[in-house]
Amino acid sequence: MATKKRTSVLLNEELLRRARKSLKASSNTEVITKALNEAVTNKEIEAALKNLIRKGRGRFVDIYR
Repeated sequence: MATKKRTSVLLNEELLRRARKSLKASSNTEVITKALNEAVTNKEIEAALKNLIRKGRGRFVDIYR
């Protein structure tokens, strides 16, 4: 089990509410955890795709840069 740490952060309430609705989370802790997991996953996917582009496997083109 991952270690948990209590912390205090200032967040935009409207953004937090929208994220909770979008991610179907029932608490602030849950929505923040889901958002952080999603951010990490997106970076891992981005790194894997950049690696594929760099190796020239397939016909991948980076259209976002």
